[in-house]
Amino acid sequence: MPRGEKLTDAIRYDKVESLKNDLFYYIDSNPEKVSSNLPVFFGHVMSALDNAFPDIDNSTYDEFIDSMAYRIMMSSKEGNKTDFIERLIKNALRCKKKKSGRFTLKILSGVKMMDIGKYNEAIEYFGEYWKYDARIGIYISYCYFCLSEIESKRNSPGGTKTPSDFELLSRETLLELLKTKPPVSRLKQLDIKDNEVMERAFWVIIKKTFDWFPDEKWFVKIGLQKAKSDGNNERRFWLLKYAIDKFYDDQDFLREDFYLKLEKRDGAGAAGVVKQMIQQSPDSLEPFYYGIKLSLLSGSKNLYNDFRETSLKKGMPHYLVQLFDLAYYVLRDEKNESEIQFRDLKKRFKSLGFYLILIDYMMKDIFSEDKIRRISAKNVFFESLDKYAMQVIKIQE
Repeated sequence: MPRGEKLTDAIRYDKVESLKNDLFYYIDSNPEKVSSNLPVFFGHVMSALDNAFPDIDNSTYDEFIDSMAYRIMMSSKEGNKTDFIERLIKNALRCKKKKSGRFTLKILSGVKMMDIGKYNEAIEYFGEYWKYDARIGIYISYCYFCLSEIESKRNSPGGTKTPSDFELLSRETLLELLKTKPPVSRLKQLDIKDNEVMERAFWVIIKKTFDWFPDEKWFVKIGLQKAKSDGNNERRFWLLKYAIDKFYDDQDFLREDFYLKLEKRDGAGAAGVVKQMIQQSPDSLEPFYYGIKLSLLSGSKNLYNDFRETSLKKGMPHYLVQLFDLAYYVLRDEKNESEIQFRDLKKRFKSLGFYLILIDYMMKDIFSEDKIRRISAKNVFFESLDKYAMQVIKIQE
């Protein structure tokens, strides 16, 4: 690509990925050659990036370098030696735009050591990074747990489990994690998805917390967060079943269960969750909103009217309920009634002007002759109303 030529973000991403895959293929085909000539290889990588993408941002550049280092680590026979890992980190770090980017390489090295069973080395590489991502703390706990299992087998050849200091360290790591409660977001600087060993480590420890800390909800919640982020419905079902049985009155778990059932189009199941939420929190508006939402999606007039009446008695704002009335007629494609409701909203609730301007714009598309525009506008309308209602009722997402 000629210098000075600008690429759109989408095209640049595709081209960067293409170059990355080409280099991955070269690494996998020539692992020993690359391993023995790290400065030369990384010099080639820098040259390729600078020539092909002179305007690439620093973060993308550094993520690219990280991905090369991790690929070499996983492909090379030398990748199980700490001296080679240190040399690899040193060479990769020279290439990075941000010289503070050593931590990503250290974490990747920890993952590699964990993968090959060098748990002490993995713990050392992971260091204090657990404070920034709960997954790292889970991995450290897993490493101690694996060391405990190795020690138990060594001391008890027959398989009888004996107490281990390593197991206590595994638990203490989780207790420290519990005090800090770092986020469980993917480390965006790492251009790798959770591999098999990372997945195994995470879920083994989450399951162990059920026995070690049976009254702690946080471990279940971070498991749900990861399962949802990964699109792993099997894990979500498993965790929610445990959570609903163990913490039956926890609104966070009930909320997650409600939305999972909606995703699966399980109307009867979602209605059951709403009923349970009302029993547990009869003074909260949240379950009554879910009842309204469910009745709108199901198209049941009687159900909608019941929840509408009860919601008003419970103190749900009149303007919000009338917005639901508008949604009810929009959903039924009743243009005249929708326009009457909309005009009444503008007349009665002047403070909604900022939102009604947007709805007025969407209404033109909702009742247009173009089917695609109608469907798209309806989706935008209901999504916006859902967000707005949750903000008014103060529902956590």
